[in-house]
Amino acid sequence: MTSSALEPHLTWRFPERHRDQETFGWDCQSPGCQAGNYRYPDARDAAHDADAHERDETRKLFEPGTLVVFVGPAAAGKTRLADAFPADWVVGLDDLRRRLTGDAGNQSVTPQAVQIQDLLVETRLQYAETTVLDSTNVEAAVRTRLVERAQRWGRPVAAVVFVTGLDVCLLRNSKRPANRRVPDEALEWQFEQTALSLPLLADEGFTDVRTVGASWRTGLALAYGGPDRR
Repeated sequence: MTSSALEPHLTWRFPERHRDQETFGWDCQSPGCQAGNYRYPDARDAAHDADAHERDETRKLFEPGTLVVFVGPAAAGKTRLADAFPADWVVGLDDLRRRLTGDAGNQSVTPQAVQIQDLLVETRLQYAETTVLDSTNVEAAVRTRLVERAQRWGRPVAAVVFVTGLDVCLLRNSKRPANRRVPDEALEWQFEQTALSLPLLADEGFTDVRTVGASWRTGLALAYGGPDRR
């Protein structure tokens, strides 16, 4: 098993003034990466190139066919990182609830969303498609089932643990729409369970464990995109 910090190539996008004309730019927040471009006349073109950079780099992070399991509390930055992966790789309960009812926070359809999630994960593992699971996964029993599923198909399984500070998570959570807001006590429990999970993951069967969210660079990048991009 390998264990290391993950330095995702998340981008910072910004407007700028150039000779009394507003232009747009982006650069990569990953240490040592010099990617970036400036003075786009159209913000959509800047976003297109920034998104392409994120997708190209995230394809390199894990062996093809890996099940990538995010582990972290609400508002830790999971969905911002998931957005950097190719969209068809990502399976998330919030997105599935939204698809079922139009409301990502509708917990009443969580059982149906979990059924769809399980089918998607199982099928993608069968066909050796890299899969990113964008959900909290802070409970050992939940992770055990995911590891066992990956092992049945002989696929690598990686954990990405979000170690974003509790104060940051609580602040981001407070800015979410009411239907997406997690009670503070629940978020604090998720945060505690995330910390407790770190020394357990190797014994649970994960072949690769990465941490993300501690560096100031990653923190800046994850903060981009508004309080609901978590």
